[in-house]
Amino acid sequence: MNSVSKLVSSGWSYFGYKDTSAKSKQSSPSRTPPPPPKHMTNGEIRARVVRAESLLLTSLILLLQESIMSYLKAGLNLRKGYKSYETIWAELKTMGDEANTLVDNNTLGGVYFGLGTINIVLASMPAKILRIISSFGYTGDKAFGFDLISKCIATKGIRSPLGSLMFLSYYIILAGFAPSVLGETNIPIADKILKEALNDYKESAFFLYFEGRNCRLKGSIKESTAAFELASSKATIEWGSELQRLCDYELGLNCAIAMQWTEAATYFDRLVKENYWSRVFFLYFKAAALEASGRKPEAVEIYQTIPGLVSRKFGGRTILVEQYVTRKVKLFEQTGFDDTNLPTLEILLIWNAFASMTPEVLTSSLALVDAQISKSRGKSSLDSLAVLKTIKGAILHQLGRHKEGTECLVWVIDLPTGKIAEEKWVVPFACWEAGVGSWIEDKDLKGDRRWVRAKALWDKAVGYSGYEFEFRLSIRIHAAMIRIQELSEQSKLSTFH
Repeated sequence: MNSVSKLVSSGWSYFGYKDTSAKSKQSSPSRTPPPPPKHMTNGEIRARVVRAESLLLTSLILLLQESIMSYLKAGLNLRKGYKSYETIWAELKTMGDEANTLVDNNTLGGVYFGLGTINIVLASMPAKILRIISSFGYTGDKAFGFDLISKCIATKGIRSPLGSLMFLSYYIILAGFAPSVLGETNIPIADKILKEALNDYKESAFFLYFEGRNCRLKGSIKESTAAFELASSKATIEWGSELQRLCDYELGLNCAIAMQWTEAATYFDRLVKENYWSRVFFLYFKAAALEASGRKPEAVEIYQTIPGLVSRKFGGRTILVEQYVTRKVKLFEQTGFDDTNLPTLEILLIWNAFASMTPEVLTSSLALVDAQISKSRGKSSLDSLAVLKTIKGAILHQLGRHKEGTECLVWVIDLPTGKIAEEKWVVPFACWEAGVGSWIEDKDLKGDRRWVRAKALWDKAVGYSGYEFEFRLSIRIHAAMIRIQELSEQSKLSTFH
């Protein structure tokens, strides 16, 4: 309040103009008012940036909800934010070289960050999501977005770290959707960004969190766990509790990837007690981990409580992951919880985690799947067998046993239409995993031959709709297709030269 009082009494407004109206009236009551400013003031631009940035960040949160209603809301927020950034960008263009002197460095960085992020986000969204969120007529320009984020980082202003985090989100989180396809390209770039960022911000819990994600992509689970634990220990201020819960989730996932089921159950139990994100999903994951550790009676008790806890609504509907969990538990009930069909490995398949497993863990997982297939042969439904075959095929491809992996996945893909009654997600996911296997197997081929088989399978997967985790799989396929497009352009350039 003292600062505001001094600001007002000094005659300077927030927008950078000196208030001389009182003196003017005393000295010359009939004096002509000054002409309007040629450009927006620095304060006006800054205020617009703050508003646009809040809309942008809100839309990014909504995009993570994976529902049509959240995508619609995200689209509306993006539209409002984009229009504000567009107005500011047009104003900066009219300023020309004067922009660097008329607008402060931090505000310029905010414009670069916001407009760059919107372009990158829109360019990264698959057609299924773009039809919902970009109905307002905007499409993303990834090259333009990357250029603006680079400028944001170069300003060394207050949004420079946000620019680095945006790049890390693109290279690490997007690679997490398709690690076998994007990891080879994205991980080295992320390594470089992280090295520079951690050199400048050694205590940053955010950059340490991304270090943990990047190590997981490399299959270095121990290093990943150490990074998440350190990130959690650094997130000590009031809002840091949210980041600590996120690190707990990542640590629980790391334990599951390493088949440390008891430790995984402990982390998911902590998340249940903290009521973080979805209690129902974490209870389910905790029960699945307990079952995998040999404590099935405890797991069954937890499974039985789950249907009564599903109350979280978004846009009038239960969130997708809770729809999935509720359906699975009801299927378990039909067999008296006798045939739960390796729920931990099913989650890891859907979460695309097999690429982060060591060969030893993959081999142990394969043995579990084979034992379950033998146990349930002739007893389990076709749905259950299709899920097991998809898990097995994905594991075999990661082990380099491509012929066997392809046989498992093709068996699922070739099932007659309508044969799968409950697990509607399994056939498109089998197409995805078969494409991943083809990509790995054909990586040494030249030109189009490297991706022709994988692309055909991913195109087939795009044709399916109305299943759980549809948007998640769409992002994976879109990211893979972007990579194919980049490789195709590189191949054409090398041929031309």
